Amino acid sequence: MKKFIITFIVIVFFGLIYQNIMAFKDGIVGLTKKNGNETGCVCHTFKPSDSISVVISGPESVRANDTAIYVLKIANGPAVVGGCDISTSLGEVYLSSLDTNLRRAEAFTGAGFELTHTHPVPFQGDTLKFTFKYVAPSTPNVIDTIFANGNSTNGDTTSKNDHWNYAENFQVNVLEPVGISENNSIADNFELYQNYPNPFNPETKIRFNLNKSSNVTLSIFDATGKVVADLINNKFYTSGDYSVAFNAAQYNLTSGVYFYKLTANSVSDLRKMILVK
Repeated sequence: MKKFIITFIVIVFFGLIYQNIMAFKDGIVGLTKKNGNETGCVCHTFKPSDSISVVISGPESVRANDTAIYVLKIANGPAVVGGCDISTSLGEVYLSSLDTNLRRAEAFTGAGFELTHTHPVPFQGDTLKFTFKYVAPSTPNVIDTIFANGNSTNGDTTSKNDHWNYAENFQVNVLEPVGISENNSIADNFELYQNYPNPFNPETKIRFNLNKSSNVTLSIFDATGKVVADLINNKFYTSGDYSVAFNAAQYNLTSGVYFYKLTANSVSDLRKMILVK
């Protein structure tokens, strides 16, 4: 029994060594933060580090089935070479001709495709960027999420002094395709404008224009879809321009992504806003 235990420990030990070595040859898919799965870049260290900045940037709204370009930026840390993992909850991520340092693969058949680095990529200064394509799902009026993590290493083929972190989940508002009837219905009823300022702290203004008299409801949602504030509750408005102040401090809201939804004459429109404290 003792011999078996020793043999098992040796196998596990060399398995971990092999995994760490292979992790520096290219990326490993299936490690991106997903719903409840927070594996991350565990080949480098087991815990994420707040010292590493990992940020996703790109359009906040994309029409159903449309393609958009996004950038993942990694900064700070040893900043010699780095890599990443990128995935999405509803849409798809694809390679871009603008970046030859990524590959697209599945952790196992049916797991869903993710992007990861083809090799450790050198930093430019203290920053490393990956460019990729995002294709929105075919279902409109939903909120998709892009997940990512990135690592910053010293490139010595060991995990010593390596660091990594998650990117903040990037919310994408998936809109109706151009020219469908519901978009026409929105245009016939009202126009909802982007809040200003955005990002904001703690107050912002939400403007809308009614083309016809209507009962109006204006609500604020957090990233999980929970209603956190009802600014207008089925109140009658005549046609015209309106502005509603929203003060996040009155609702004890924390920094993050929020959405505001306007409904008039049984038609709704949704926009995204960011609270930064």
